[in-house]
Amino acid sequence: MMSERSEAIHNWNAFWDFHLGAWSGRWTRYHSTGELSETFLSKRIFRSSHDRKIITQLNQYFYQDGQQDERIWQYTIEDHCQRDGFMHPASDYMRGLAFANGAAAWLVPQAKPDQYFPMELFLANQDSRHSVGMLYELNGELQRTACIREHRTDLGASCWSQSVRLIPSWDIGSGWHGRTEVIDTDLHRSSFQDTFNMTLQADESEFFFPDNIILRCPKKLSLGRPFTVSSIWLESQNKLKTIMATYGHDSKLIDVRLQDFSR
Repeated sequence: MMSERSEAIHNWNAFWDFHLGAWSGRWTRYHSTGELSETFLSKRIFRSSHDRKIITQLNQYFYQDGQQDERIWQYTIEDHCQRDGFMHPASDYMRGLAFANGAAAWLVPQAKPDQYFPMELFLANQDSRHSVGMLYELNGELQRTACIREHRTDLGASCWSQSVRLIPSWDIGSGWHGRTEVIDTDLHRSSFQDTFNMTLQADESEFFFPDNIILRCPKKLSLGRPFTVSSIWLESQNKLKTIMATYGHDSKLIDVRLQDFSR
């Protein structure tokens, strides 16, 4: 069995093995009711030292009115590679959990009173990746959601459309079979054969983003009640991926699950 430190380093490497490099993208943010809030182009660049112990992240934002902005952060394996995930330099209470194929989650290990609750869930296919995000207010109300579609080096060469508004709901269909991979809060990993059986709960909102991307998340965070946040991507008519973070009655993270299905 791997030691806690070995599992932490494995998790660190799983993210950077895939995501190092330059990603061109489009960010689109939405109000909690689904109306378009803003959209702009971006570039996220991840560079590493030769031993992969220091990572520099540069985010550049290009707005429609011609303005530009940028943010820069630095991760170090000493300070940011933790036993419960790697820490984001911009938020010491967020953690990253990463699978080997580009799927990953930036999340808060426990929802707490009077604390903002953000999350970003990544799914990827070769040089294309997307993430969905959401932010809950201090009172648990959903403030906004986001969809970020990116491609390695050149967005114009990607499969992503230029559409930005939410689309009508569509049926995922049935007959999906494949594999579920699990990362728990100690970064232990397991997997098993599975079928698609995610059911929309009564207290969940569902957002249908362009390019067959769905976000499911609670309408409001209520401490003391279990909840899940998930992203679903119909990659093609016969390929489906999902990533889901599950929280228990104590509002603590239970695990993150990646599902890769076909039919």
